Amino acid sequence: MSPTATPPNAETPDIELALPARAENIAIVRHAFGALGEAYDVSEQMLSDLRLAVTEACTNVVVHAYPEGQEGPMEVQASIAGEQLTVIVRDRGEGISPRADSPGLGLGLPLIASLADSVQLGRDDTGHTEVRMGFTLTRWSEEEPGGLA
Repeated sequence: MSPTATPPNAETPDIELALPARAENIAIVRHAFGALGEAYDVSEQMLSDLRLAVTEACTNVVVHAYPEGQEGPMEVQASIAGEQLTVIVRDRGEGISPRADSPGLGLGLPLIASLADSVQLGRDDTGHTEVRMGFTLTRWSEEEPGGLA
């Protein structure tokens, strides 16, 4: 299958963004996810967790995906199926690996894992580095004890 082909029975994403991997574009992604949260009426806590996890994933792309001085794409997709939101953040960098010269503290992926219901790291069929996050939209509903809706 070619990189631009759509797999059979693939859902159309509710959000699909392709932006240059620059720090200022993270705000655009955060704003889009704020609008998605409002459209689907998720709780403030869920929206906060979602936006923070997506921000961390996008920050990883901006800081780590491409060699200093080079710019590449940052792709973000979100799809909702029932009560499940799946967010994918992709880049065309060299992948996730330990770096002694890393400019970050190494806290982004553990933070994402604590905020999302599921996290998968790897490469997609076209070789893009990918962070796939799953969120249950009703996780913080009014009916749940401790819910903050």
